[in-house]
Amino acid sequence: GGLATIFRMVRLLRIMRIFKIVRYLKQLYFLAFGFAEAAQAVFWVTFFMVFVLYVCSVVIARTIGSPHEDDPSYMFLREHFGGVLRCMLTLFEIMAVPDIERFKE
Repeated sequence: GGLATIFRMVRLLRIMRIFKIVRYLKQLYFLAFGFAEAAQAVFWVTFFMVFVLYVCSVVIARTIGSPHEDDPSYMFLREHFGGVLRCMLTLFEIMAVPDIERFKE
């Protein structure tokens, strides 16, 4: 137990030494800071995109996703827009790869 703890502390000290080097190298500090800012921006863009997809999916699933059974597009609409999660996936597919040909009838 004690030897493993010592190895962990040595490893932690090595990591802390890397952070000291970053403090002295200004360009490296700016690069690390830029990566942190970029990761934060990507997180918020992803969060906003998921939120917008969810809101749109709820509206579409409640309106288009529940057609009458005598509708000629009943199976297509139920398959692609029948539930909120399925609708989110369909909207994401359309957004990521806008291959609209398969959605035309």
